[in-house]
Amino acid sequence: MLTTAPTPTHPGRWTITRFGPPSVLQWQTTSPLPTTLPPRKALLRILVAGIAGPDNIQRVGGYPNERCRTPGFTPGYDLVGEIVALGDDCGGFAVGDRAAAMCMIGAHATHLEMEFGELLGLGKGDDVLGVCALPLNYMTAWGMLRRCGVTLPPKSSILIGSAAGGVGTAIAQLVKTFNMDLEMIRTCSPSKFDYVRSLGVRPVDRKDPNFSQAVRSLTNGQGVDVAYDAVGSVESLCQSLKSTKDGTGRLVAIGIMGDIASDGSGMTTTASADEILAQRLGPRMTYWGVERAYYQETNDVWRQDFYEILKKVRTGS
Repeated sequence: MLTTAPTPTHPGRWTITRFGPPSVLQWQTTSPLPTTLPPRKALLRILVAGIAGPDNIQRVGGYPNERCRTPGFTPGYDLVGEIVALGDDCGGFAVGDRAAAMCMIGAHATHLEMEFGELLGLGKGDDVLGVCALPLNYMTAWGMLRRCGVTLPPKSSILIGSAAGGVGTAIAQLVKTFNMDLEMIRTCSPSKFDYVRSLGVRPVDRKDPNFSQAVRSLTNGQGVDVAYDAVGSVESLCQSLKSTKDGTGRLVAIGIMGDIASDGSGMTTTASADEILAQRLGPRMTYWGVERAYYQETNDVWRQDFYEILKKVRTGS
């Protein structure tokens, strides 16, 4: 979501007025921009904001974060912005600098006030659209490959099962760019088979009720070393686990997209993502989330990884 407007006279934000379908989002004009900020705070004019699966889960009331338990908040998981005001003690940032951030909540707005320590400083020449894809999609993908507790030596095989398009594409690009030498299989719609193949990934039909058999046929009957599952339903988790190697294969659940009602109006259960997966996961199955297990618990590692990937963006590789 790209804005090309100058700093607006009337700043505003998209607000989730109640949990439900996209129509619950309403644009609300906010109060005038502050002229002074508390220490260690920065005000950003948002240039680009991401739109992703977690925004849908927030909108329908299933996201496990206290800040979005009650309607009235603004979704938007990641952004690139320009600093328009700073409080004291902001560590070298200056008004006019650009920065990326994984704010998790609040990016679908004209402006956002954040702690300066959450900002990832950028150069004036950085492509704002390209960089905005990194904090959620590419860092989720990198975490799945390197930071979620699985080991993937060269020649390992992975199943990217119903991962969001952005994350699935990011995995394929990162594997190639960092020369990981992994065998990749991805579930997707048949209409996307050619695109998936162009990324160096072998596709299987995501609607096949026995896609695990198709995965095994592509791996000489053995199954993959690691399967990633974003749907989170009992059926999907079962099929994903069956797609892994007997006894040694691992399944990493990364979401519960299957628990959003088909019309987008809400969740099919009142439980949170954590509670849902706690009931469904069994042996050789774990849950991993970029927000908690990577961004919050190992933020220094997350930041180092971000800049390593940003180097690849800057060189065009």
